[in-house]
Amino acid sequence: MDSPYTDFVGKVWAEFPQLAEWHNLDKSILPLWGLDKFIEAGYHNFSSDRKSLFHLSKLIEAYAQKNSQPLLASFEEVKRYKFVEKRYQEMIKTIPKIWVIANFGKTEFKTPPKIQVLNCGNTNLAKVWTVITRGPYGPFGLIAEEFEAGMFRGFFTLNPNVCRYALKVMGKTLGAKFTIQ
Repeated sequence: MDSPYTDFVGKVWAEFPQLAEWHNLDKSILPLWGLDKFIEAGYHNFSSDRKSLFHLSKLIEAYAQKNSQPLLASFEEVKRYKFVEKRYQEMIKTIPKIWVIANFGKTEFKTPPKIQVLNCGNTNLAKVWTVITRGPYGPFGLIAEEFEAGMFRGFFTLNPNVCRYALKVMGKTLGAKFTIQ
């Protein structure tokens, strides 16, 4: 089956082709489910708008805070990060490390030392929305890619191998190492 995904998500699906065949694109689930339901499902494909992804992102961020786990979050543009910047600066009080990835252009940020800001401009990560933290079995989270203005396709996964692979590809692209493993 050909993947409708391109760039980053396409690389992840090429490495785990069985996920590309597992379709459950029910758009109503994202804004209704709590993190416990996503964890119970283990894996969920979706097509979604920003509002629903924001809901799932906040669930994962809350998990990271509650369990004092590192967090990686990618934003397509600087304005998307600016929307949550103050909240992230509060979250770092209970999270050991946060990596923030976005197309920042020439914008510079003053962040606490435990927040590392990485610019993904001119890479295949510029349209990626990712929120990953560490759970009891390893990294888990959401990986999505914008396919048209404001619309995303992607998945939530509890599979640490999928998340480790995504982190490895992101790290190689950005010349960084993410210690969420």
